[in-house]
Amino acid sequence: MVGIGGRSKGCKTCRRRRVKCDEGKPHCQRCRKANVECDGYNQYAEFVDVTPQLISKLSSQETRSSTALSPTESAESNDSVVELPFMPLTVNPAFDEQIVFTSHLINRLFSWAMDPNSPESASWIFSLTCPPENQRGLSTSSLRALATAYFGKTHGHSDLIRKGAGFYSRALTSLRGKLQDPTLVLGDEVLVAIVCMGIYELVTFDQPHGWLHHYKGLARLTHLRGPHCFQAGVAHTLLPTLRSCICIGFLVERKRCFLEDPEWKTTPWAMTGFESKEPVSYLHDHLSDLPGFLEDMDRVVNWPADEPGLDDFKAAYGGRVYATLEAVYAWRWDWEQRFPHATYLISPKDLDPEATLGLPHSPFESIIWFPNGYRATELITYNCIRLIATRALEISGISIDIPLTEANSTDPLMPMQGTRHDVAIETCRMMNYHLHVLRRSSGAFMLLFPLNVSYLHLEGDYEGAKSWLEGVMAVVADTHGFEIGRKENLPRQAEGVRYLENTRH
Repeated sequence: MVGIGGRSKGCKTCRRRRVKCDEGKPHCQRCRKANVECDGYNQYAEFVDVTPQLISKLSSQETRSSTALSPTESAESNDSVVELPFMPLTVNPAFDEQIVFTSHLINRLFSWAMDPNSPESASWIFSLTCPPENQRGLSTSSLRALATAYFGKTHGHSDLIRKGAGFYSRALTSLRGKLQDPTLVLGDEVLVAIVCMGIYELVTFDQPHGWLHHYKGLARLTHLRGPHCFQAGVAHTLLPTLRSCICIGFLVERKRCFLEDPEWKTTPWAMTGFESKEPVSYLHDHLSDLPGFLEDMDRVVNWPADEPGLDDFKAAYGGRVYATLEAVYAWRWDWEQRFPHATYLISPKDLDPEATLGLPHSPFESIIWFPNGYRATELITYNCIRLIATRALEISGISIDIPLTEANSTDPLMPMQGTRHDVAIETCRMMNYHLHVLRRSSGAFMLLFPLNVSYLHLEGDYEGAKSWLEGVMAVVADTHGFEIGRKENLPRQAEGVRYLENTRH
């Protein structure tokens, strides 16, 4: 079957020993005869990227289409790009084609989730790989919409983007039906499908606020279900993705988020124990506080001159922000102790141009690199929270920016080291790692929020960082397919831009 890897189906032990397995169940005879423990068989889907084969197929179709033009049409098309004819949406498209598109999507965008040995592995991704009986259902249509459009976007095939739009329209129709059913509306399938449709909007960007509408929908459904419904199963593994999407949606709207309530920071882990709560989940606890700070920030800025109580409100507001910032700093110190070798420095000269996917040359003397992708996500998320919280604290009249000196700085920065500008520069120095070819497009997806936050905190074009960052944004859009990543498309109200505009005059 096209798209399914041809790797051995033998047990894990035989594959590790590089010997032929007899594939006996539940344990193979070869391991028993060798007197070694049989570790069993992989129970997850394995994908191989057969993109080159499909590109060759599509190119052949394009060649046939161009040669089939009439002489007049051919003459008129000599100096223009011949676009493939519209591919009609079939009820049951070629199964091998959909496997290729889904394989490409998971290998490029969800590669982090397919590692069964990782604590960050997301079993909700596996649910997408199992075709349901209803081939016209919500989960199938939403996945096909995203996979088809993403493949078309990253390979420049506009016909596939249009075909993905057809699946997307079908998914929206199915979603409306689910939302009207009081039983189905709170099911896991609805949440997974909306996540896919939200990412679809980030890729196509046909409706500038389409992704935000989906994120708001996720928030409503998650709130309705309550924290107890996220203690196990697909919902539990989906929670980190949900919380980050929901928080970003509330940040853009600058409205307080229900996830700041203590029960949402504790109840989902009550069954598994807090030792199962990953470092990034603790960061999401603090991220959920930020939308409320932005709402209060706007209230301070727009406080009527004749209304009393501003000083008391600013004092209470500043106290809440400072408490969150202290907790974030405590997280950073603990992270440093748990992962003392989580970062190292490399020179931009040591980067392989072919591995950086067209990125502009880094203007920095050194780049921050990571031996582990999860640590990279955690540190760059921490920096974003620190930047927003520090700016929010300044609104209450408290500035904690400390200029760097050789005596008071480390690399990367520790709490209370550097200004907001320094933290933004440090965040930029991590982006080469996230956009490295080995990270595929999952790093670009994770960078959408940090790109915006960093850009807003780069005052001036120090060392050419701001113009370089604009080049990075173009790569995120052109190479990795996220149209929302372009400078002009970023949701800039997400981090205090209105405050900055009000205070510059």
